[in-house]
Amino acid sequence: MEQALIDQTLERIRAALETGQVDEAITALTSLHPADQAEAYTELEPKDQAEVLPRLDAEEAAELLEQLPDEEAAEAATILAPDRLADVLGEMDPDDAADVLGDLSPEQAANVIAQMDEAQKEDVVPLLAYEDDTAGGLMTPDFPHLRRQWTCQQAIDYLRQLHPDTESPYYLYVIDRNGKLIGVVGLRDLIIADPNTFVEQIMRQDVMSVRVGTDQEEVARQFSKYSLLAMPVVDVEGRLVGVIHNDDIVEVIEEEAAEDLYRLSNVSSDGDLQVFSPVKMAVQKRLPWLLINLGTAFLAASVISFFEPTIAAATVLAAFPSIVAGQGGNAGTQTLAMMVRGLAVGEIEFMDAWRAMLREAGIGILHGLIVGVCVAVGAYLWKGIPVLGLVIGLAMIGNMIAAGVAGTLVPLTLKSLKLDPALASAVMVTTVTDCVGFGLFLGLATLFLPYLK
Repeated sequence: MEQALIDQTLERIRAALETGQVDEAITALTSLHPADQAEAYTELEPKDQAEVLPRLDAEEAAELLEQLPDEEAAEAATILAPDRLADVLGEMDPDDAADVLGDLSPEQAANVIAQMDEAQKEDVVPLLAYEDDTAGGLMTPDFPHLRRQWTCQQAIDYLRQLHPDTESPYYLYVIDRNGKLIGVVGLRDLIIADPNTFVEQIMRQDVMSVRVGTDQEEVARQFSKYSLLAMPVVDVEGRLVGVIHNDDIVEVIEEEAAEDLYRLSNVSSDGDLQVFSPVKMAVQKRLPWLLINLGTAFLAASVISFFEPTIAAATVLAAFPSIVAGQGGNAGTQTLAMMVRGLAVGEIEFMDAWRAMLREAGIGILHGLIVGVCVAVGAYLWKGIPVLGLVIGLAMIGNMIAAGVAGTLVPLTLKSLKLDPALASAVMVTTVTDCVGFGLFLGLATLFLPYLK
C-alpha cells in the first residue's frame, strides 16, 4: 500500500516538474511520511533533486536528510549553499547533523560550520571528534538532566520550561555538581512522587552507561540484552556527555547485520554495496575475495594431486570427492553462522571454545553417520561396489567432524586475536573441509584400493 502511494506521488512530482510547477512537486513530496519522502526523493533524477531540495523549508529539508542513508544525505547536502545547509542542520538532532558534516569534505564542512551560530557549534562540533561507529558518534548531547538535590516539583518545572523532544524524557539522568552520572529516574516515577520529595530519594543508582569510545556493536548488544530505550554515554571520568536513543540503535543493528552478511559471503562491506551499485564498485568489493578463494582452491586441488595414482587405478573415485567436500562445507557454514551470531550477541566467548567444539564435533558425528549412510547406500546402488560405500561413508563422518571443529575454532580464534570473525572465517572453514574431505576420501580409497578395482 505504501509503495503504491509512493509511486503515485512520484508520478505527480515528475509531472509537476516537467511543467515547471516546483511548488506543486514540493506539496506532493511533503504529503508523504518523512520515511516515504526519503524513498521518493532517492527515486528522482539528480536534476529533479537539485530542483526540489533547495525549495524545501529548513524543517522539511532536515526531516528528509535525517531519513536518508548517510552517503545519500551527504550527497544531498552538497546541493545546498553553506548558509542554507547550516539552517537545515540547525533543525536536525546534533548527532544526525554531525553525521552529515562528517561525510562532507573538510573544506565543505568548514564552510558550513562557519555559517552556524554559536549554540549550534557547541552541540555539533564536539561530536565530530568521535568515530561514527562508536558511542560518541551515536550520542546526542541535547538531553535533559536532573540534579540530586532538586525536589520532584522543581524537576517537573524544569522539564516544562525546557520542552524536551519526545525522544528524551522516558529516562531522566541525574548528575552531581561535577557532571558525573549518579542515577536515573523514570518519568512516571517523577510524576507520581510527592512534589516535595528529593530526586535522589527516587532515583536508581545502578544506572547502566557506556564510554564514548565503546564500539557501536557492543552498544547495540547492551540495548538488546537489557531492553533499553536509551543509554547514557560518559567520558573517562564518568561525566555524562550524551545519550543514545533506541532509534539510532535500530540503524546500527541493520548496518551490523548487513556487514556480517557481506563478510560471511566474502564481500567487502566497506561502503553501501547494493544490487544496483555501479559495476566498478561491485568488482572492487567482490573480486579480491574471489582471488583469495582461487588460492585456496589450488590448495585443495594440490591435495587431490597427491592421489593421482589412486584415481588412475580406480577411475570410479573421480565422481565422489566433491560430494564429501561439499557436504562438509555446508556443515561448516552452518556451524560458522551460529558461532558468528553467538559472538555478535555475546552468547559465547573464547573460554567456551572447548565445550562448543566438543558439542559441534558430536553433532558432526551424528550428521556424518546419517548423511554418510545415505551417501554410502547411494554410492553402492550407483556403482555396485560395497567397499566404495564404506570409504565414502567414513570420509563423510570424518569431514563432518572437521567441519564442526573448524566452524567453531576459526571464528573464536579470530575473535581472540582482535580480528573480525566474519571476515575470513568462511574462506578458512571451507578450505579445511575441502582439504580434509579430499584427503580422507582419497586416503581411505588408497588404503582399500585392491577392493575398488
